[in-house]
Amino acid sequence: MSVLPSDLTFYGSASMPDVDGATTGGAIARNRIVNFADMAAAGTVNYVSSSASDTAVQITVTGRDVSGVIVSEAQTLSTGTTPVAGSQSFERLLKGLVTSGTAVGDVAAISSTAVVSGTAVAVAAATTSVPATITLQSGQGASVAVNQIVRIVSATTGAYQLRRIVAFTGDVAQLSRDWTTLPTGSISYTVNNGMLFDLAPVQVTEVRRLFYNAASDTSGGSARYYYEKVFAENNHASLALTSASIVKTVDPASGALDFALETSLGGSNSASNRQTVPASISTWSSGLAPQTIGVQGTGNIAAVRGGPQGVWLRLTLTAGLAAAKVSETMRITGLTT
Repeated sequence: MSVLPSDLTFYGSASMPDVDGATTGGAIARNRIVNFADMAAAGTVNYVSSSASDTAVQITVTGRDVSGVIVSEAQTLSTGTTPVAGSQSFERLLKGLVTSGTAVGDVAAISSTAVVSGTAVAVAAATTSVPATITLQSGQGASVAVNQIVRIVSATTGAYQLRRIVAFTGDVAQLSRDWTTLPTGSISYTVNNGMLFDLAPVQVTEVRRLFYNAASDTSGGSARYYYEKVFAENNHASLALTSASIVKTVDPASGALDFALETSLGGSNSASNRQTVPASISTWSSGLAPQTIGVQGTGNIAAVRGGPQGVWLRLTLTAGLAAAKVSETMRITGLTT
């Protein structure tokens, strides 16, 4: 048995404000995950569920349009597994919320234009050492990315399921959790950008981009520093992740994003606002990716959500910095017995 990539998740914290003056940080919020859900190009999103029973769930998505203005729209999943087409064009997505109703299935806001689509070469259920997978058509692995969403469009069994990609090798995509029903027959799929509100292991009701609406000072002013907190969590039913580290693997080319770890696992420290340096943290990482900091205390992240590692991120915006569409990628690494 092993702790799998699908067992490891970055959750949000209790306070992740949209403005500068409010408290930030606090305890882990497992209903909130963080994700840079970039659109490949400006376009609309579709709203869909994996369950035909979801006929009254409302999703509200906020993002920026091509001119940089923050815009939003709300759509109700009146038809369950049949996508509801949105009308608002987004250049990037900032946050998504399940604003009413309780979802029966996984629900998602996905780009109306797929990254790739096709007929699966193979699918496989999760084992004790490998996550659930889908093998895409030859060559498509080069076009997909971690956190994009696989949707089973049609199959003899197991149609309409939604899963995030957590890793991939060649054309084989590893998925965020096991198939509820292993798809069979001729399996058609799409891979889309967007936001997935997972039903398990904890039902997610919010997906958000870090540093919502953060902005630099005007040219000639001062640098601004923004701080936001997430948590690295191990959802495995019994195994601890040992000798664990948090690794920033991709970041903006400017190296503007660094991170530090709370010195106590499961910590609930807050800062008075998102421009105030948090207390009780390790030394900040520096430079370009990759950057690695070992998990604090025992160096282990316990099983069954037994002690998540708080991660504070620091965004440095120099005065007069032009608006840019950037993202960062972090991983949780370690060993299991």
